Amino acid sequence: MEVHHPHHPSHKKKWSEYIIEFVMLFFAVTLGFFAENYREHSIIAHRMQENYEAIIIDLQQDNQKIDSIFIEAKNVNNLITLSHVLYKNKTGSFTENELIDSIYNIKTIPSYTTLFVNNTTFKNMQSSGLLSYITNKSLKSDLSYYYEVIFKKLNDNNKLFDDVGISFFDKYLIFVQGAVPRKWLTEIYNQGHYENEFSDPKLYRNFLMQLKSTKAILTSDDFIAATNVYITRYIVYQGILSVIKDKNNKLISLLQTEIKK
Repeated sequence: MEVHHPHHPSHKKKWSEYIIEFVMLFFAVTLGFFAENYREHSIIAHRMQENYEAIIIDLQQDNQKIDSIFIEAKNVNNLITLSHVLYKNKTGSFTENELIDSIYNIKTIPSYTTLFVNNTTFKNMQSSGLLSYITNKSLKSDLSYYYEVIFKKLNDNNKLFDDVGISFFDKYLIFVQGAVPRKWLTEIYNQGHYENEFSDPKLYRNFLMQLKSTKAILTSDDFIAATNVYITRYIVYQGILSVIKDKNNKLISLLQTEIKK
């Protein structure tokens, strides 16, 4: 005989139960949102920290390069001396031989060494949108100014300085250029296969300065003009490096403060 069980009516939820379920669901979604937001914020903060540290390294390397250029700039007095002896020759105070001897005794002429700023980290931050997460307005402004305005100005002046420097050294200071490889390739030049006057940097420099073509260059009006142009361009470039170094140090300080927060 078939037994029939009575059907129990389904439980009807109260409004309070719906409200509780809604609140619990809302709380779970909100908690998940905040957790995901916190995780994303932590990732961005970590990436910002890494990029700040990388930029500091880039800036410190720029600083070291500037300092090495400034060390060489201590020889700028030799440039002034060169300009002076050329003046004395043209005004009749120096004979040609005295001019040649005076130029020979001038030691190091500061070269047209230029600075190349590494902006890779900044460009990566820019392309990835991380710059928008910099809350320090002063830091954001100074970073943009350093890597966009100063960077372009530096590159333009590098080109100008290189052009003037290459012309000055290769065209007018051939006696210096002739001695340089002998200093770099000492072993090759001193193997005993070459005359001493040919292999010794100082003796070969003297040989070059005694050539008629060299004397013609050193006593020319063009050499005076080229020397003055090079001095002007050299001093201007040193001034630009001084500005960059100040901005560099300020940026390092701002970045280090951000990292400590």
